[in-house]
Amino acid sequence: MKKADITAGILGLAIAVYVIREALRFPEDKVLLLGPSFFPTALAAGLGVFSAILLALALLGKSRPAKDTFSLKDPGVQRAFFSLLAVIVYYWLFDVLGFIITSSFFLFGLMYLLNRRDYLRMAAIAVFITLLIYGIFNRLLEISLPAGLLG
Repeated sequence: MKKADITAGILGLAIAVYVIREALRFPEDKVLLLGPSFFPTALAAGLGVFSAILLALALLGKSRPAKDTFSLKDPGVQRAFFSLLAVIVYYWLFDVLGFIITSSFFLFGLMYLLNRRDYLRMAAIAVFITLLIYGIFNRLLEISLPAGLLG
């Protein structure tokens, strides 16, 4: 596990440095203190900190031993695969069906993958969260989201 941790730590640090360097090239916002570079920089800084911790632990010989090997038969791996597939389908359908329809089905599907089976409650939560996010973007932030079939 030590080699994997060292490799992952170095790779994480390299990605963090690259993202921070690129984010600092974004134009500054004269009105708000938080410009477009804030979130990429913050996330990359977090990645850099945790990558450095992983690398330090590996170099000090305090890496945890590897757990079971990767298996496609593992239900957790299958859920992760289908979650990734759901994100790809969400991306493809986002402009066509619109934010409200696509996000409602996406959230419902993710809850289904998490083995929730109270379908009425799942649908209500998915629609509520979607409409809440839509309201925040549309009314408060005045950012229009794709309407798709509803527009």
